[in-house]
Amino acid sequence: MNTFTILFGLYLFALVLMGLYSSRKLKNLEDFLVAGRKLNLPLTSATLMATWTGAAAITGYTGWIYEAGYSMVWIAVATTTSLLLIALLLSRTLQRLGVLTVPDILEKNYDKKTKHVGALLISIYCIGIVSGELLGGAYIMATVLGYNFDAALFLTAFIVISYCLLGGLWGVAVTDLFQFFLLASGLIIAVPLTLLKMGGWTFLHQSIAHLDPDHLNVFGYTTFDMIVAWFIIIYASNFIAPEIYQRMYAARTERTAQLSMGIAGLWDVFLTVAAVILGCSAFVYFQGGIETDLALPKLLVELFPGIAGSFLMVTLLAVIMSTADSLLVVAGGTLSHDFFGFGEKSQLKWVRFFTVLSGVVALCLCFYFESIMDSILFSSSVYAAGLFIPVISCFVWKKGTRDAAFYSCISGGGVTIVWRILGWGLDPVLPGIFVCFFLFVAISAWQTRQ
Repeated sequence: MNTFTILFGLYLFALVLMGLYSSRKLKNLEDFLVAGRKLNLPLTSATLMATWTGAAAITGYTGWIYEAGYSMVWIAVATTTSLLLIALLLSRTLQRLGVLTVPDILEKNYDKKTKHVGALLISIYCIGIVSGELLGGAYIMATVLGYNFDAALFLTAFIVISYCLLGGLWGVAVTDLFQFFLLASGLIIAVPLTLLKMGGWTFLHQSIAHLDPDHLNVFGYTTFDMIVAWFIIIYASNFIAPEIYQRMYAARTERTAQLSMGIAGLWDVFLTVAAVILGCSAFVYFQGGIETDLALPKLLVELFPGIAGSFLMVTLLAVIMSTADSLLVVAGGTLSHDFFGFGEKSQLKWVRFFTVLSGVVALCLCFYFESIMDSILFSSSVYAAGLFIPVISCFVWKKGTRDAAFYSCISGGGVTIVWRILGWGLDPVLPGIFVCFFLFVAISAWQTRQ
């Protein structure tokens, strides 16, 4: 039995204990979905940061830096600024709402049919991102343990679904605090030591310039329309992200909600620096010779053999699982509470059922998507194109009508999916969100003038 197996076994044992402890707090649906609205600042901040730091932020984003260099920094700029703006403009309002899910906002401002469409789009978003997280976990297990990739994928899915069922958001929040400290410790060890092993920042920079100068150009591997699409996807999906809304609902006070959101935004700056250093190091070390999503786990295995490397691999898995479990809770709650609307007495049972179902669907989608970032960006695009305009208008423009919200949701999400399937050149989110905006404004204006 190798060191990684022992450390990972201890990590899983700790998760099970925390899940069992948290399950004792579950008395109703509110406890499962929003932790009884009792999360303090450390728990709210930790669960936000741990959820935000998933396969996309670590393995996927580092892989993109490895592949395309500084061009990918635009994604980090959009992410950080959007999180800080949410803290300033939206966090306190969300905490005051007293609802359970994003579709509850749609029902409150529009009607039930819009709520159902919103619930479906949110489920697509959550399941797509969980799929990316499962891919990330499988890549790590396959790299470290030498498992067959499919076996590693099934094992990752089984672990995530199992402990997610135990404690709902209480369990997720408690384990996220633990997983966040694991992650922070891992990055504090990995980033400076990697830089040291690669000869320091100046030497690393010179090596990249020698291998490929475009890696050091923020426009080297991207175009203006790609940057615009990234900003639209990230801003739109973050401003209505169900995992963010869920944490704001669960925060004990408005101040807790705002501070924790601001801390998450600042944390993203640190993540960006870490991803740039690790991704650039992988590019110099492997010189483009490995698959994008394997860049980070392969680098850590090569540079840190033994117990240090095993610990870093466990921290990567902890990060991925903390995002996957959070979104499975959102998906299960959204389908049960919002889409099917089961009675209160049976809702907790049905939430658990749909949590498992969402995990199984996410597992199946792993065989469709090409990479971690492909899965996450596509699901975010569908969600943003269909729901950003109707949801944000609930806070800033009260003239939106029920029909406008309903038809713009369907059209925006639908156009994005069809555009992706047909493979037309423009990024699918651009036509999708344009159609959504046009229909929402046009139908609202037409109906309010009658």
